[in-house]
This record gives sequence, structure tokens and C-alpha cells, in this order.
Amino acid sequence: MQFVSYTWLLVGLTGHLALWVVLFNRNHAMGLPRGVIRTTEKLYVSAAIGVPVYWGCRLISIGLPRDPVAALFSERPFEATYFFVCCGVLGYVAALWLFRRLTEAPPAALLRATTTIHDVKLATGKPLIRGALATAMSIVPRNEMTRLSATEKTVAISSLDSRLENLTIAHLSDLHFTGRLTREYFDFVIDRVNELETDLVVVTGDIVDKDECVPWIPETLGRLQARCGKFFILGNHDKRVSDVPGLRRTIVDCGFIDLGSRVEYVMIDGRKVLLAGTERPWFGTTPEVPPRTRDAEGAPILRILLSHSPDQIPWARQQNFDLMLAGHTHGGQIRLPVIGPIVAPSRFGVKYASGVFYEAPTLVHVSRGVSGLDPIRINCLPEVTKLILRPAMVDEKSKHADRPEQLVLAEQAC
Repeated sequence: MQFVSYTWLLVGLTGHLALWVVLFNRNHAMGLPRGVIRTTEKLYVSAAIGVPVYWGCRLISIGLPRDPVAALFSERPFEATYFFVCCGVLGYVAALWLFRRLTEAPPAALLRATTTIHDVKLATGKPLIRGALATAMSIVPRNEMTRLSATEKTVAISSLDSRLENLTIAHLSDLHFTGRLTREYFDFVIDRVNELETDLVVVTGDIVDKDECVPWIPETLGRLQARCGKFFILGNHDKRVSDVPGLRRTIVDCGFIDLGSRVEYVMIDGRKVLLAGTERPWFGTTPEVPPRTRDAEGAPILRILLSHSPDQIPWARQQNFDLMLAGHTHGGQIRLPVIGPIVAPSRFGVKYASGVFYEAPTLVHVSRGVSGLDPIRINCLPEVTKLILRPAMVDEKSKHADRPEQLVLAEQAC
């Protein structure tokens, strides 16, 4: 009886933590003012920690009874109701997690993936960390914040014009120039992206957090090379810069096209491609996207959306985008064994934390990003990606449980 009661208490406590993680994720998905988010974030963390501490202190004060649930809640109806709600929350979250584990798999549109892992510290031989917080984080076991995954993914796009076969896109997101990782780290990242030799380069927001890092842009992003153009949007952390219009101008001066709330056409090998950008809910409005059309030869025009957050997937589907590129979630930053990510700033929770997804008619790629405000990465490597597009008709229900993936360790300087 005692074991069962304490197990029941543990269920309620775990459900309590799950509830506040859910609220935390949704809080960071909304376009609230930074001050409001910081205040509510502190409230959520305080509640998540405070309630277990409060219940624990009460249990100790009454001498660790044999039936802790009855001792804590029998005469406290409000707390009892909250406790059983938390138990229900855990049941729902566990059932949803199990359903996803059993049913979700890489979409058939993901044809192949090859990953090269770089140890940037070893490759450069330079100090990459600055400041007390980053230094403290760097000694956390398995923190991979100074490594980099360069991944090549071949994906099938439904009704892609065959003349655009093998179109390549370099996708970067969430660089988070804070100064906690030195510029040498980002110089290495840019060099690896240029080695990918892509047709397009896209950056999906959260580029700079600190004013003092804006001067880094010409010597980092400014060095990126692409055969057919470089495009960017901003994210929520870019609002922390005191002069956001100036930040946009700086990036544009480096040869990028600003897609924030805009639509742009680009000609690639004689074929017209539509690119659009949304920075919702933090900046502007969703762009006015024309209806799906065909070119003069009757071929469908490829439609690509840059979105900082994967929360814009429903809108992307409504607008018939073929491909959506997003970031913001950082892959969760900390991914637990078996369980996976827990914290992801999205109204979908961790569903679109990172990877390739097919939500008809849109193929979605969510990047884990290059860095983060908090310099910690556990089982969640920083990422840059080269996408190779292939034409195909994709069956939404077609899944493959296993997908061949090649992993290469590049521990030496490139």
C-alpha cells in the first residue's frame, strides 16, 4: 500500500511538471512582449519547482506517512483537484508520446540523409567560449555546443518541375550571436556551409541577440555564397537588437534579400521559383501570396516558405507551399534518451522540434539551429543542412520506418 501510494504521488508530481512544461512551450510560441514572457517564464519555473518543494516539506513535517496522497489532500479539496488534474495530464501526455512513437516515421519524401559531425574546438584549435555562463555550461557532461552537424538531405517534392531536379538549398537557422560563442565558431560554420556549394542559401531567423555582435555579420553571413541568391527572415530574438531596421539593412548590404512579410520570384535555370517569408507572430503580417499558378510552359511554379517558427505550418498548407523551412525550436536543445525533447517553444509542443515532416501538400524542414541563447546542447547537435530537391509524387500515408543514413565523424580540421 505504501509503495502504491508513493508511486501515485510520483505520477501526480510528474504530471505537474508536464503541465508547466506545456504552458512554458506555449508561452514562448506567442508574440508577447519580451517583458511579459520573462515575467511569465519566471512564474512558470517557480510554480514547477515550488509545488513539489511545498508538498515535500509538508510530507516531512507530518513524518512521511504511509499514505502520502491521503495525508496531503484529504482535507484540501482544491489541492486534491489539482493533483488529480496533474495525473490526468500525465496520462494524456504519455498516451500522445506513445502514439507518436508507434505511428510517426520519417516521411517517404525523405529519400536519403548523410551527416558529417565536426568537433569545431578540435578543428580550429581556438577558444570558442566566452563568459562565466558559457564556461559553466561547457563543463556539463555531454554538452555538444561546440560541435556541428553538417547534414545533406535528399527530399522529394510533389510535382516539382523535372528541370529543377537537384536544386540545392543551404538552410541555416538560429545562429544567436550573443558573444558566448566566439566569432571563430561561426566562421567555421560559414566555411562548412560554403563547402556545400548550394543554389540558394536561406536563414530563418534569430540571427543576433546583442548589439555588439551586429558587426560580426559582414564577416560571417556576408561570406556566404550561393549560385542563385541568399534570403533571410528575422525571428523573435532579433527584436532584442536596439535597431531592427538597421539590422535588416546590414544583412541586405551583405547581398541577402529580406523576405520578411514579402514574396519574391527568382529565376533558376530559366524556371520561376516563388519564395516568401513570414516572421509571425513577432513581426509584420503574413505575406500576400498569389494563388498557385503555372509557368508559360504549363509547369507548376515551385513555392518555398521561410518561417521562423513551425507554428505557421497550417497557414503554409492553406497557401499550397511545396516546401517550408523553419527553426526556432532548436530541436529541444536537450533530448533525453528514449523520451526525446521536452522543451520546444511551439504551440505544437515537441511535435515539430526538428526534422523533416510531410503535411500535405507541404514538405517541412525544421532545423535544430546553430546556437542558442543558453549555450547547452545535449543529444541535440547544432545543425546546418543542405537540401537536395527531387521530383516525385508523394503519398501522404506512405511511410518508411527505416531510412539509410550515413554518419561521418570529421574530428580533424577541414
